Amino acid sequence: MKISLSEIWSFTELIESKEPGWSYQLVAGTCVVDNVSHDLLLQMKEDEAYDKELLPEIFTFREILWQPDVFIESNNSLPGLRILKAHCDEKIALYQGADVDTLRIYCELLNGLAASCSKAIKSLESSKVSANKVLGIFRTEAFPIIKFFIYHPKNKLEHYRDAVNRLNYAVKVMLTQFNGKYTELIDPYWKVNYKKDKNPVVKPSENEEKP
Repeated sequence: MKISLSEIWSFTELIESKEPGWSYQLVAGTCVVDNVSHDLLLQMKEDEAYDKELLPEIFTFREILWQPDVFIESNNSLPGLRILKAHCDEKIALYQGADVDTLRIYCELLNGLAASCSKAIKSLESSKVSANKVLGIFRTEAFPIIKFFIYHPKNKLEHYRDAVNRLNYAVKVMLTQFNGKYTELIDPYWKVNYKKDKNPVVKPSENEEKP
C-alpha cells in the first residue's frame, strides 16, 4: 500500500501503536529506506533531533538545485555541486555519531543526495555531456529527496513556505530549460507493509483457569 507524505500521519492514527506486524518503507526516487517501524515513524513526527535549519542548508540556499541560466557551463556548476556534497557528507558524519534512531532515515536520504552530487560532478568533469543535461538528471534525482525534507512536520513554517515556492520554481525551470519531463518527477511516498503473526499469543480469558 502506498501512502503519500501528507496522508501518512492520518494513517498512523488508525493503527494501534502496540499492534504488531506493521512496518514502513520510505521511497524517495532511487533512495529507499527500509525497515521503518511504526514507533519510529511516530517518533519522526515529534522529532526533537531534527535540525530545523537542514532544509535551507540543503535546498533553499543551494542555487544549484533551483536557479536557471546561472549554471550553463560546467565550471559554473561544479562549485555548487561540490559544496552541497560536502555539506551532506558533514551532516551524515554528524548523524552517524549520534545515538538517535530517526537520524538513520535522514542519513540514508542525505547519502542519496550526496551520491547524485558525485555522479553529476563526475559527468561534468568528463566534459562529455552538456551541463544542462547533467543538471536536469541531477535535479530530477534530487527532487523526491528534497520534497521529503520539505514536508517534514518539524520544519519552521517560514522555511517550509520558502522551500515550496522555490521547489515550484525549480520544477518550471527543469521542464523549460533542463530538458526535464513532468512524468520523471516522482513524489516520495511511504510503502506500508503488514505481516500477520502466524503464531499469536492467545491470552486466557478471565474465567479460564491458568495451567
